Amino acid sequence: MARYAQAAVIFVAQDGFKLAPARVRAYSFAKLVNQRGIRAEVLSFFDHLGAAEQGGPVAGLAEEEKLRLNLAAFEVLSQNPRALLYVQKAGYHAIACLMAAARNGNRIVLDYDDYDLGNQPFRRIEPWLPSLKPEEFLGRFAARAQACVASSQSILDLLTPFNPNTHLVHTVADRDVFNPDRRGEPRRLFGDSVNILWCGDVWGDIPMKDIVFGVDAFALVPSRIRGKARFHIIGFGRAWEELKRRLRQRHPEMDNLVFHEHIPPGEFGAVLTEMDIGVLPYADNAFNASKSPTKMFEYMLAKVAICATPVGEAVHCLEDGTSILLGKELEDFSARLATLIDDDGKRQAVAVAAYERALADYTLDAVGDRLTAIIRQAMAPETPSGPVGVPLETFMRQALDRRLAMPSREVALARGDLKAAAAAPDLAAVDPRRWSAPLLALLDWPGAARSEGVPEETLARVRDAALRHRNARRLRPRLRIAATERPVGPPCLGKLAASEDWEDPAWFAWAQRFKTNCGTFHVSAADNIPDFEALRDDDLLNHVYSYFKRSRGTWERVHLLYGLDRLGLLGGTARMLAVSTAVDGVYLALTEWVSHVDVLDIGPGAAARAGCAAAGELDTWLLKPRLFHRDRITIHHGQPEAAGQRSGDAPWNAVLLLQDAIFDPNADGLLAWADERLADGGVLAVMGRLRLDGGTDVAGLGPDLAGEGLAALFARHTGFELLGGFDASLSDATLDRLVRTGAPGAENPHLVALTGDTLHTSVVWFCRKTGPTVPGGWTRLATALRA
Repeated sequence: MARYAQAAVIFVAQDGFKLAPARVRAYSFAKLVNQRGIRAEVLSFFDHLGAAEQGGPVAGLAEEEKLRLNLAAFEVLSQNPRALLYVQKAGYHAIACLMAAARNGNRIVLDYDDYDLGNQPFRRIEPWLPSLKPEEFLGRFAARAQACVASSQSILDLLTPFNPNTHLVHTVADRDVFNPDRRGEPRRLFGDSVNILWCGDVWGDIPMKDIVFGVDAFALVPSRIRGKARFHIIGFGRAWEELKRRLRQRHPEMDNLVFHEHIPPGEFGAVLTEMDIGVLPYADNAFNASKSPTKMFEYMLAKVAICATPVGEAVHCLEDGTSILLGKELEDFSARLATLIDDDGKRQAVAVAAYERALADYTLDAVGDRLTAIIRQAMAPETPSGPVGVPLETFMRQALDRRLAMPSREVALARGDLKAAAAAPDLAAVDPRRWSAPLLALLDWPGAARSEGVPEETLARVRDAALRHRNARRLRPRLRIAATERPVGPPCLGKLAASEDWEDPAWFAWAQRFKTNCGTFHVSAADNIPDFEALRDDDLLNHVYSYFKRSRGTWERVHLLYGLDRLGLLGGTARMLAVSTAVDGVYLALTEWVSHVDVLDIGPGAAARAGCAAAGELDTWLLKPRLFHRDRITIHHGQPEAAGQRSGDAPWNAVLLLQDAIFDPNADGLLAWADERLADGGVLAVMGRLRLDGGTDVAGLGPDLAGEGLAALFARHTGFELLGGFDASLSDATLDRLVRTGAPGAENPHLVALTGDTLHTSVVWFCRKTGPTVPGGWTRLATALRA
């Protein structure tokens, strides 16, 4: 206790020395400050107060235990009213710091190094104290702090609107531990292969998906080159055992994929002396884009060449092709990795360039003076806080007539849209996709001005702009389909894309079942989290909102599976043919519920892919990050003959046309061929596009086919009948999700697109084989569909 009472700065950390955020941004930063004449101490909730968990598993701590730990910390901190409290993260431990500051007037610096707005440290208390909600808490905490220290450019951009006194200090490495001094010594730990490394805490979905991407990229490296290397994964954490199981299932033949249990931080310098390539395969999401990856700076100082995706600080700190190799997509990343494995000179040159860059700017010594200056400047009175807001989610749910709770992710996006609109100099130039029903509900909330810090007159201007410029309002006049109401009951089998499907209980249940990404790792009873059911339900709600409600591709796939389930085809015995023009995760997902899936690749480059597969290289059509059963799937590249005549096999029970395959120039011959091999009573399921106006810039069904016209075509030309009716309703919320093809953001989630002058959306429909198709029938149908 005495050492804390005498400290000028107390670094308060939620985690312990084992984890990089606390190790660098509390312990190492305290060391730097001490070296420069300011007495500093570290108070770690894990190391010093006995918290049972740190990192991701903190979610497992009961809220009562978190409050107890905060009271224990408050007892320590309140004894020193003079100390500056340097708070590392805005987690549950920050309450003690705010209590001490409220009692004694301590100044506070907020050090924020991870995007963790999705976490809810006090889930059960939030309804009573809405200011504890992560988005509100971070904003208010940052605004009250005398200064903020951000670990990355993305977090700097996040915090600066709350507090202009925000500074960028990366989570850099210590040269005393990480250096290339022993690089020429014999390798005793990991051998003399080209050693590739991923290391860290496998705490859940995000790192799991990243690691799978990296391993898939390694598997895609030509075998001649891949054989020179070994891919090492050194990990620990909540999802560690599950990661190992899934990767072994996914790549059972890969004998140069090696797992190692956790190695203490103090021994990691010796590990890196035997590594050649460090991978940072980060997906482009808010968490990864905000990371200041300690391992990147450690790689740089140890002369380990880096292969990364162009996400976050790798882009800001290093130069592609010189001090790092960047690859965005799987094939690109694999090619860069292959270069570093195969080209010793290039690998060494990249490592040396990164090492020199690190020596100049990215060591503890390099940031010490700047950090100390920030702390000295922060030793001044803090500004008072603003008024507390009121709850929002209930208001939005009622305003939008929602059956399910408002996902916190959706509320956060609406708030982000309001912030962007309020700061825009020209509201007419704001991206129209920001104008949405959730934003309008937020604008109508009585507490918006106080909670969001936006003047009432600005709210009025934004509301007026939203009503005038909303996509749904602008697009309605050009539609050439009937403005029908959504039918009552569960979603129809045949229908247009609809953002509101996700809230239907039957469809929502399928959306939850479609969690087949091999990096998805939801909370469960095994995590020993109090009230885990509430946490799980909110997790699922956010997951479904983020990945299904707003995305054309995922809506198509879930609705396809939903329809197949309603038709009784997912009981485990059906055989299916999936025809696609591009890689698609749905045929992989199907292996969980059917006996066998034949996949026919009719896309560009199918012949070249067939040659690679025949040569023994890994088939890229198996590399979507999905859990699947490899023994239940066969990929065929080329035209129908590539899938064989199947004379000795049972017929298919369903034929699925994915990725607009119905509009392929050879669709008539393909359909006739598949029809002959489809069982009587079998199902034809089609995913495609429907043109909503008179445009012809894309292949798709004409507006006149959005209903009975489609059923009539099948009845006239084929032995198939349309199943389950057809829902051609199109909601405002669906129209709001418009993108213009080729424009910035077009790859982001969307349900409606504008290509050239053609407005179009997704459509899924199902037909059942009731009899033979007359000769030429499929040609006539294909011609009519393309008209």
